[in-house]
Formats: sequence, structure tokens, C-alpha cells
Amino acid sequence: MPPAKVPTSEAYPLKAWRRQAKAKLAPPTPAAYEGKTVLLVGATGVILSDAARILSNLKIATLIFGVRSVKKGEALADTLKPKHADVDFKTWEIDLFSFESVKKFAATINSYGRIDAIVMGSAIMNEESKVTQDGWEETLQLVHLSAALLFALILPKLLANAEDPTGLPPVVLSNVSSLSIRSTSPFLKLPATPAESYLGHLNRTDATATERRNQYGYAKILQTCWLRDLCARLPPGAGDRAVQIHSVDPGICPSPLSKFSIFSKIFLLWAGRPVEMSARAVVNSCLPVTGSHGKLMVDYDVVPYPEYMDRELGLELRERVWSETKKFLIETFAETESLFATLSTEPVTSSK
Repeated sequence: MPPAKVPTSEAYPLKAWRRQAKAKLAPPTPAAYEGKTVLLVGATGVILSDAARILSNLKIATLIFGVRSVKKGEALADTLKPKHADVDFKTWEIDLFSFESVKKFAATINSYGRIDAIVMGSAIMNEESKVTQDGWEETLQLVHLSAALLFALILPKLLANAEDPTGLPPVVLSNVSSLSIRSTSPFLKLPATPAESYLGHLNRTDATATERRNQYGYAKILQTCWLRDLCARLPPGAGDRAVQIHSVDPGICPSPLSKFSIFSKIFLLWAGRPVEMSARAVVNSCLPVTGSHGKLMVDYDVVPYPEYMDRELGLELRERVWSETKKFLIETFAETESLFATLSTEPVTSSK
């Protein structure tokens, strides 16, 4: 018997979404950000470019833009430099459609000094399936596989922060999540047998296999599951001493993603919020937050993961995502083995 589908009430928590849309988040204050170095991957996107503006006002020392188009990244920096001469703006190239580019970007991070926070905010929603030069469906590679590769390549260095005698706070890895990890869940359908690859299924480019309208949501679910289980396998105390990883749901705001369909446009009118509020949530996620390691954050609060992730369907999904992604990384990129050698083979906690 297949696992039970996700109930509508769990997939579409309308009251909670409405509350988030109307929430007035307090602006971040400089005290906690002063002197920090922050890296925004996908910096020229709608939310992260506004987050860059906010961060520039918070007395940070260095703001790094990780972007596919260096020209666009430098243009964003040029708009901020006149009012923020005290901030060191840098633009680093990363193309998440290319694993080779991700490897070079990871090498740049690993050879750089301390970066206090890294935000993964790149996203894409295609109207038709496209394939990268690496042979993967674009959304799946950009949102999940390239992000997983980047984390696997930089985590060994970040975990070494636990031995830092200066006692600095943990580095923060913040993944920008989405309410689609709930709204797409009713459409989840795992392969009939364990031998069939779920990643392989989502990588097919015919419309029936990928259900293009849901591909973005599937990729966000995969990445959330992957990071959750990664945190549960890290050495004990990593979130207190070395690196704190969490996902942040900034809510829905006007962006190219929200214009994908007529339904999205209507939903935006009801559940949308100003870009400023979404950007504030992302900026807040750049700080270590007690109890947030391995967790999901909605705005400024640590919240439980969607309920289905801890039931039969979700547990099978999480196991598939973890094992298949790990297998792909190790078999394709031998350098990722150093991370997996330090992890527990089973989750240490449920990380609810």
C-alpha cells in the first residue's frame, strides 16, 4: 500500500500564510552585524538584492555577491557603494548550472578568510524543462544538487571552526526555503520500488515525469530534506561551535517566480508581502539563532518542519534524498568523501 497523501490542511495552512503576509517584522539593528562578512549566493535576485541593501546599512565589513553574471553583481555593488564607502563589496562568479563552476567557487571560499554567513538564495522556475551542460534538469541542479555540492565542499573547513581558540560564533549557512515545501507536498509520488531513482525520475524532461509546474517545489523539498538530515549527522555540538545550518522561509513577495502562472498572481494578491519584509527575514537568518541549527525558520521564529516529513511518506522521501544525493556526490566528486567520512551514518536526532 502506498504511503498516505498529505492532507490538504497541512499542505495549505492558509491562516498561517495570511499571518505571515501581514506580519510587520522589526528592522534589523547594526549591533549584531557590525564587522561581519556576509556572502549572498544569488545576490541579484529580488529578495537578496534588497537584503544586500539592508545589510549595507548595518555596519558590516564585507559584502560578497555570488552571482552568475559578474556584470549584474558589479552593477548592484555600484548602486550601494556611494552611500556605504565603509563596506568592502566583492563580486564572485558562480554558475549553479555548472558543477565545475561550483567547485571553483567552493575553492575561493575555502581559500578566503572568515565568512560569518553564507546565504543560498538562487532559484528558478522554468515554463519548460531545460537541461544543463552537466545533463541535469535545470531546476533540480540549481536548487538542490549544486547547493548540496557547495555545502559538501566547504563544510570541512567550516567544521574546523570548532577548534578556533578565539571563540567566535558559529558560521551560519542559511538556505532560502519556500512555502512550496508544503504546497507541493500533495503531489509527491515516490517510485514504486527502492531500485528506481527518485532523482532520476525528477531529472526526466518529459512533462509527464517532471510535472513542470511542480518542479520548483520538488527541488525545494529535496534541498530542505537534505539539509535537515545533513545537520542530524554532523558531529555533536557543531551548531554551537562551528557551523549553524538552517532554512528560512521569507514568505511570498512580487518576483519573477510569483508571476509564473495565473494562480500564482492571484495567490500573491492574498498572501503576498512587501519585498522589504522578505528581505528582513533573510537578513535575520544571517545570525546564529539559538535552537535554529538544523531547523526551519519562518521570519524570526524557529518552527517545526511540515508534518508529513516525519510520517511514512516523508521518512521514505528523506531516506531516498539523503542516500541518492550522497551517492551522486561521492561517485561524481571524490573530494566530497572527506565530509561524509566525518558524519554519522544515521541521524543523531530527529531535528523536528
